[in-house]
Amino acid sequence: MKIGSRSSRYFFVLIILAALVAACVASGPQKALDGMAEALKKNDSAAFLAGMDMKSFANNEMKNLAKEEAPLGLLDSLGRSLGIGGMDEILGSIVDMESRLHNQFNRGVSTGELMAQCREVETPNCPWVPESLNNAKITEIGSAAAVAQVTTPARMTSWLALRKVGDKWLVVGRAVMESTARQYAAAKSAPDAPAVPAAPATPDEPKPQPAPEKPAPGQDTMAGDTQGVTKI
Repeated sequence: MKIGSRSSRYFFVLIILAALVAACVASGPQKALDGMAEALKKNDSAAFLAGMDMKSFANNEMKNLAKEEAPLGLLDSLGRSLGIGGMDEILGSIVDMESRLHNQFNRGVSTGELMAQCREVETPNCPWVPESLNNAKITEIGSAAAVAQVTTPARMTSWLALRKVGDKWLVVGRAVMESTARQYAAAKSAPDAPAVPAAPATPDEPKPQPAPEKPAPGQDTMAGDTQGVTKI
């Protein structure tokens, strides 16, 4: 009886340890990817987008465009050399990348198109497959940044950059190379556009009043007053 009770005690301790290990593994960056994987399965676009820092993600997508497209890369280099900003600043007023990506993900997740496309696509820029996100290989960079290696059923590998914002891990970018994903993860979040302060109202300046005319020496002031009176 003592051996049986001791064995059951050890078994109970092992169960607790296994649960603790599973909780640790499922926490942090992996928990964020698991949440996005579940959202893809349920076609829940709101939950999927809640796992992303869309402003930072859009900013990093603009950088990806500059690297992948030669003309845009040339525009980026030219703009920086002329001191007018990179491609993201130049095109910022033309293309609302954040809104565009939000609409694409909203439609793609809710209809299931995004998940179906990423299962078969043969380019390393579509990691949105539930089982691929669940099996991602996480590498943490310090306490607030991480990268995830995601390989889809089509054997295409891409990298996701994650950053801890407050107490929550969010996806802030995707990249073909690990080094680029590390840069995105380690960078600070994209700042919100600063509000333009309203110009202070300038008080109306008092208009100068004409000085009263002084009567000439020896002039009868009463006579001047009676000149404008009509006699009956």
